[in-house]
Parts: sequence; structure tokens; C-alpha cells
Amino acid sequence: MSMRSPGMYLAYFTQAAIAFNVLLAVLFVPEDIIIGTVLFLIALAIYIFSWKTKIIFPWFVYFLTSLAVLIHTSGYIQGRYLTYVNWDVLAHTVSGTIVALIGFLVILFWDRIKNFNLDAAFIGIFIVFFGCVFEYFWEIWEFCVDTFFGGSAAGLMQANNADTMSDMIFVLIASLIVGIGCYFYLKRYGKEKIFREMVKDSAYAKKFRV
Repeated sequence: MSMRSPGMYLAYFTQAAIAFNVLLAVLFVPEDIIIGTVLFLIALAIYIFSWKTKIIFPWFVYFLTSLAVLIHTSGYIQGRYLTYVNWDVLAHTVSGTIVALIGFLVILFWDRIKNFNLDAAFIGIFIVFFGCVFEYFWEIWEFCVDTFFGGSAAGLMQANNADTMSDMIFVLIASLIVGIGCYFYLKRYGKEKIFREMVKDSAYAKKFRV
């Protein structure tokens, strides 16, 4: 893996698209500058983390992180949450995908640090539950924002019960896809090889004994 691998250029392009949306906010929607800037920095955080630690994740982790943030950013700045009925579903599906991938990275590092020697099936199941639990707490957050603050910059975050349930269902589907995909990914390449590729250039390589 490398920060210059072909797939990474797709991630960089997506990050640039987030910056473009922030520029649109500066020029045309000044009330969204703050939220746009915050979202841009959130997406940038994973690149900074890799730069500082030399821990390099698979390219699709960077891409999907930036894509999820781009969907939210354009949803606010370009008004797509209000223009497109299913934009919120798309946002939850892609966000659910990246959260499930974060769950994959969490369990992979946790397994190595604690020497649990977890098998691919357990990791796949953990990924599904990780994505669903995060979505559960996110829906509580949306409820609180609507109840106590009258909604977000894009209006009410939860239109009705059907809206909430559809969000949870699509995140479940995304988590299942990631969980199954990671299961076969682990079976094909092996935990040790995947982990070694991520940390081999890092100062933590010796700590993790790779």
C-alpha cells in the first residue's frame, strides 16, 4: 500500500471536491462556511493521521471517508438534502459503509494488540454490529437535534418513523456488505499480511512485531 497508489488519486480528487464545495460556500452561501470547513477538516484528519504515524490504510478507506463527507458537505452547501428526496438515504448508506470499515480497522488493531487471534468470521460479525450500533446512537443524536434545536441547517434530521427506519435498514445493508467483503478479504490475504502492509513503514512496526 502507498499514499501514491492509483486508488489514492480517486480519494484525493474526492477530497478536492469537498474543498470546492467549501469555496462555493465562501462565494455564495456564507452561512454554511463553518459547517463546510469543519467537514473538510474531518475528512482531512485521516490523511494527517497517516502522514504523522506512517500507518497507511487501504486506499478505499480514504476514498469512502472523503466520499461520505462530500455527500454531507454538498447536501448542506448545495441544498441536496432538500432537492433530492433520497439524498439522506445515500448519505447514511455511504456513511454506514465507512463506519463499518472503521470497525474493521478497530478490530484488526485490537486483535493484534491483545493477541486475541480472532478468526475472519468473528471479525465480519463484529463489523456488522459495529456499524449498526453506531447508527443507533446517530439516530438518537438526530432525535435530540430535532427535539432541542429544531433541526439542522438542512431542516429536520428525522422526518418521521419511516425515515428513521429506512436509515437504519440501509446502514445495516451497508454493514453487512462490508462485513461479508472483509471476511473474504481476510480469507484471501490473511490478517497478518494486511496488518503488516498497513504498519510496515511506521514507528509502531517494532511494537506490533511485524
